Amino acid sequence: MVCVVLAPQMRDHTDGRVELEIAATNYRVAVRELQAQFPGLDDELFAKCSVAIDGVQVQTPLLETFDEDSELVFIPKISGG
Repeated sequence: MVCVVLAPQMRDHTDGRVELEIAATNYRVAVRELQAQFPGLDDELFAKCSVAIDGVQVQTPLLETFDEDSELVFIPKISGG
């Protein structure tokens, strides 16, 4: 099972859960699984976050694959002015 750590703005839609486990081996399946469990996690919310897979921040995660024991950490994107 993949360990997922959620960004603070995602926690409002997951009953405050910070960390959970899902079955997935690629980013698209992981997002679909999270959205199936928590319908409030829409595409716009994911677009506002970066993701680190096993400690490496990935700029374009849509095609990323990973192992069943990987860790995904969603991080709020920082915008400058």
